[in-house]
Order: sequence, then structure tokens, then C-alpha cells
Amino acid sequence: MHSELSSAVAFGTAEHPWQGVRAGAFKGAADTYAIHDEMRREAPVWQAPWGDVYVTRYDLVSNSLVNRKLSHVPPGSETAEPHSAMRDWLIYQEGSAHAALRKALQQPFVSNGMAALRPVIDDAVKEFIGDALSGTVDVVAAFTRAVPERIICRLLGVPARDMPMIRQWSGAIRTMLDTGFDDAFLASANPADEMSDYFVAHVSHLLTAGPMPPLLTGLPSLADALGLVAAGRNIAFLAFAGHETTVHLIGNMLFHLSRQPDQWSSMRANRRLAANAVAETLRLESPVQKICRWPLEPVVLDGQEIEKDRLLVLLVGAANRDPSQFPAPSRFDIARTGKQNLAFGRGAHVCIGRALAEMEGAMVLNAMLDRWKTVEQIDSRWMDNSSMRGLDSLVLSLMG
Repeated sequence: MHSELSSAVAFGTAEHPWQGVRAGAFKGAADTYAIHDEMRREAPVWQAPWGDVYVTRYDLVSNSLVNRKLSHVPPGSETAEPHSAMRDWLIYQEGSAHAALRKALQQPFVSNGMAALRPVIDDAVKEFIGDALSGTVDVVAAFTRAVPERIICRLLGVPARDMPMIRQWSGAIRTMLDTGFDDAFLASANPADEMSDYFVAHVSHLLTAGPMPPLLTGLPSLADALGLVAAGRNIAFLAFAGHETTVHLIGNMLFHLSRQPDQWSSMRANRRLAANAVAETLRLESPVQKICRWPLEPVVLDGQEIEKDRLLVLLVGAANRDPSQFPAPSRFDIARTGKQNLAFGRGAHVCIGRALAEMEGAMVLNAMLDRWKTVEQIDSRWMDNSSMRGLDSLVLSLMG
């Protein structure tokens, strides 16, 4: 049934009702999850009129994330020379190259390394969430972006004067990954290349000046193994991915908590629920909505054959609201237990910064719980981005 419906839809008009999932067609004001629900029910593997294949069901997305017949590397990009800096990023590596890169980059996140990062997070949180912040505030402008930016820059040794450039590049890369993905791996001037050039120079300076900042303890071995350019490009990736997801995690969490005062009160009474609130936000409003894969050979998903090299779009945001896995999936519930969400991926490519993002989210939330008795939503505006789920604006009434 699903196969027949999906095939019928695939040859329909490009202005299909599910057009909203397409990069460049999405509007933040749209109910993207209503589209996801319909797709999951009617065609959990949907071959769109524009050629991409979308996967919405939890089990299908989860299995695809660990399917070795699905590549993380866009076809043709591995042989193109010269290529974009993005092609060297960790998320587009496989096999031994991926393993070596991951080992070097994840050193600060394992064992007792996270304890060394906590003071940096604490300082940034205190810097932006203090007694002066109260009343009616756009928290996106005030701190949900600034706190993660400040943290990642300090952890990477980026001077404060350069932080505005990091913000500008990150915003441009966020847009490019959504609406310009087809051209992102070509050798051309793009924000990922510009940001990478900056970090190549930054890495070169760190290697001669020392000591290494907290997140770059593995930099010397990384540079020895891959060379200065590839190392710098991956630190640029760490700078982008290491804060962009957290920005949206914090904003999305406050969006839902500001609409449910009873859950805010529950957390003030029981702080152990703060970690639950982070996990529930990651499930309900997954900051990364899409993960891409390309079949290395024809594969069958839900009875449908997907041809080699076809772009497979795994809709993580839809999978994390699958009612077969999560009861009352559209409800924000900080007491929820059970199935693990897929917000940070799964398998060998699971996000290396997951623990950092979760720590930042919990520490920001605890600071707010200390500071404000009630948090009430006044206004909000979602980003026009189909790949990242986050807010352009969130105006709250903060009452101590």
C-alpha cells in the first residue's frame, strides 16, 4: 500500500501538499509536524517529485542511521578536486578516516574531560543570565544564542573580538546546508570555506603558541595525522556544530516550558527534572531535523527499492514524534521515559558533542530556575529553515 501511494505521489505535481519538507519551500509558521504525521501514515518512505526520498518512521530512520549500505558522503564529492572545505568535515568521512578524526576530536568529551568544561559553561551562563535580566525579554537576542557562542569560542580559544564573525558564518552555513546543499561541496567561495580558512590560521597559531584550549587537547595529533588544512577545517566544523545545535535546544526548550507553567513549577521543586526537560526538547523539537544518506547500491526500505546514489533524507524530527514509539508524541512531558530519541543520530556517527550540548542546556535551565519563579510566553517566531528547528525570536515575561 505504502509503495503504491508513494509511487503515485512521486509523479505528481511539484506543488504537492508535502512540499513544505523541501529545502527552500519551508516556512517557520507552517505546521511541519502535521506534514510529518501525514507522511508517516501514508508514505513513510516517500519519493518526492523533485527526486529526493524522505523517511519518517522511527524504525526506518533508526535502522538507516546504522545501515552500512548507506553512505555519509555525497556521490562524486570524494573524487572532485579541488573540493569545498565542507567535504573534509567529520560528518562526511567514513571508515578509518572517520575513526581517526573522531578519536582526536572527542578526547575532551570522554572520561573526566567534561568536568574541565563545566567552569567555562558556568562563567558564560552567569555572564548573560543575571539580576539585570528580567521583565519582558527576547531571550533569543538576550542569551539563547550568545551563551553557546561564548562557550564554544572560549573552548576553542577564539578571541572575543572574532565572535561576531563566527555568528555570521554560522548563520550563512545554516542557510547553505538547507537551501544550497547541492552546491555546498563544490570548490567555490562559500561560508564554510571562509570559516575554515579562519580556523586553519587559528590552528596554526595555537600549534606554535600553545597551550591548547579545552576542546583542542587532541589538536597536535590531529594535525600530525591529517595535516594543518584538514585539521583546521574540522575545528571549523566543531565551532559550527558545537554551538548551533545548543542554540536551538535552549530556545526550543524555553518555548515549551513558557507555555506550561505547571512543568516549570515541577522543576523548581525537583531539579532532577531539568535533565528530563533537555531530553524531551531534543525529542519534541529536534534541532537537527534532517540527516542525509546516499545508497552505495540499490536498497529496499519499507518494500520500496531506492536506487544507488539517490539522496535519502532521514527526517529525524518526524521519527522522534512517531506515535508507535512515543505515546502522545506531540505533548511536551518532562516526566516522559522510554525510547531513546534520535536527535543526535545513532551509531558510529552519533554526535560527539552530545554531552556538551546536554550539559549546557541543563545548566542554562538551572540558572533560570534559580532566577525566575515564572516564565510566560508573549510572542515567538520560528526560523524559515527545513533542516534546523529553531527560533528567530522568543519573547518571554521573566518574573523573579
